[in-house]
Amino acid sequence: MGFLLIESVRLRNWKTHAESEFRFGKGTNVLVGKMGSGKTAVMNAICFALFGTFPALQSRRLSLEEVIMNKPRQADEASVELDFSYSGKRYRVERTIKRKGSSEAKIWCDGKMIAGPKPRDVNAAVEKAIEINYTLFSRAVYSEQNEIDYFLRLSPSDRKAKFDELLDLQRYERVRANAVTALNRLKATANDKRSWLAEQKAGLDRKEEDTILKRVGEKQAENERLYKEIAKKEKRLQEKEKEVKELEGEEIAFRNQKEGLAEKKAAEQQLQKSVEEIRRESGGKKLQEIEAEEKGVLKQISAKEKAIEKAKKEEESETERKSGFGKVAAINEKKIQELNKHLQELQGFGAECPLCRQRLEAKTREQLLNEIKAEAKKAGLEMEKALKQEATTNRKIAGLKEELREIAKKKETLNEERIRLKQLLEAVRKANEKGKQLKQLTEEIDGLEKRLKESKFDEKALLLKRKQAIEERASIDSAKKTIEANSQLVREMKARLEAIEKTKKQIAHLEEKIDVIEASSEKMTYFVNSLLCTQRELRETLIATINQAMHDIWQRIYPYRDFVSAKMDVGEGSYELKAMERSGNWIRVEGILSGGERSAAAICIRIAFSLVLARNLGWLILDEPTHNLDSAAVETLSRMMQTHLPSLVEQIFVITHDAGMKKAASASLYVLEREKNTDAVTRLVVLPAEN
Repeated sequence: MGFLLIESVRLRNWKTHAESEFRFGKGTNVLVGKMGSGKTAVMNAICFALFGTFPALQSRRLSLEEVIMNKPRQADEASVELDFSYSGKRYRVERTIKRKGSSEAKIWCDGKMIAGPKPRDVNAAVEKAIEINYTLFSRAVYSEQNEIDYFLRLSPSDRKAKFDELLDLQRYERVRANAVTALNRLKATANDKRSWLAEQKAGLDRKEEDTILKRVGEKQAENERLYKEIAKKEKRLQEKEKEVKELEGEEIAFRNQKEGLAEKKAAEQQLQKSVEEIRRESGGKKLQEIEAEEKGVLKQISAKEKAIEKAKKEEESETERKSGFGKVAAINEKKIQELNKHLQELQGFGAECPLCRQRLEAKTREQLLNEIKAEAKKAGLEMEKALKQEATTNRKIAGLKEELREIAKKKETLNEERIRLKQLLEAVRKANEKGKQLKQLTEEIDGLEKRLKESKFDEKALLLKRKQAIEERASIDSAKKTIEANSQLVREMKARLEAIEKTKKQIAHLEEKIDVIEASSEKMTYFVNSLLCTQRELRETLIATINQAMHDIWQRIYPYRDFVSAKMDVGEGSYELKAMERSGNWIRVEGILSGGERSAAAICIRIAFSLVLARNLGWLILDEPTHNLDSAAVETLSRMMQTHLPSLVEQIFVITHDAGMKKAASASLYVLEREKNTDAVTRLVVLPAEN
């Protein structure tokens, strides 16, 4: 069988370790340092590398983020690398913790990666490789700080519960408790079923079954009779329905004729009314008279259109003349303005000739003034004449416009009359057409009335046949409902018979089942008793094995001869740790042994449990084992760990602040130093181990 050997561990930014590397060997490996120097962090890192957790993290006394270095600088991540061997194979585990992001892990076996980067995959790979899980490791191997005498400090009853938990015996108690619960349930179930069985037997009545069978026969016989009656009635119903169908055919023809006659008479009345109304609107005029009136109106409209055309031409001519008069008036007006301007220039001081710009004599100026005035007067007369002619033309144009409006108005009146005459013509034509339709419709009405009088349809005979058919169908439906009711009742009674039969079978089956349950209860009782015996025997066997281991271990690690053995004494509900004097007397360890003796007893228990529960590890971790020990006890404990303990346990790790424990090292010795006042990182000093 191989054993687990931790070869080296490297820490980066792990608690107070910036960059630390440890190498370990077989035997006792000692880490010495003051409080806060980072000793326990090394063992936590080893445990974390293997299982992804350690006791302080598991109990939530420490968070994973708090493992990452925070002083003297805050790191973003921490990592641990562990090299170990087991059963001839070499392994390396690397784990990284990040402040932000997910943690990662990887494991190699003989240089080949076998799991990662998911931490849970690496956890499983480690447990499979070393054949032990964290729970057993923490129970049998890892003694936390100041906890080496943990078992000695427990009361006997608490020690029994803790030892049973370590030995995994409590699962037998859980199974026994569950078995007792199951046994009680079986008994309760059997009692309940017995009660229900008695009720079902009391509820069965043979007379009820006979009565049901009799009524089923009666209802089935009644249904047979009704089926025969229905067959006869359905034959009669078919004959009556055939007669009704023939009469209904005659009825449809008769009613169609009546409805047709009524519709034609209504149409006749409507046509008559329409013709009379049109004739009233036309005043009794004939078609030829209205056509002659229409021709006369069209002739008048044509004359008005010619008059309008003539007036429009005259208006256009006068408008053109008006434009000429306006132009003449505008020309003369402009001419007068220019002449008046010349007059002003000539009348001014130092007047000049408007053409040659030479200074004019008074006589010449006077002559020019008279000429301009005469010309201005002439232009004024011509402008006045043109304006008068323009005004006369405007009045004539206005008269022509008024004449056009009057002619157009009369034309519009004639157009309206023409439209009225056209509509009247259409109405008279329609009246003539409707008169022809009226005559034809009257002839059709006479024919329909004649056919209706000759019809032989008998409405009373149809009503009688329908009534007979309805009564026959109602009688058939009633018989069918009776059959259905009888059938439903038969089904219900048969269901009741089946339920009675089922109950009989259930009673028989339940009687068998109750016998089985009671037999199972008896077997369960044997099982519960067997569990008690098995639990007791297993406890005795395990304790005997542990006591044998403790006896062998005591002889090898206890340096004196006043106590020759140690054992765990199992009492009623308690475990007592006892040591044997040379005389053969067993005495209680609590309150009697010295500090060193108690440490030897505590280590003896630890090693015994480790050998019994984790034989394939050969490994032990002791954190501050010298708690409450004097210097002599420390000396004894150191010598025991250096000389005796390695012969029992392949690899031991001791974490201590006590410099006296340096002598315990047989494999490796590390002194861990750290200046806490300056928040410095951990520094390693490697010392030679004593051999």
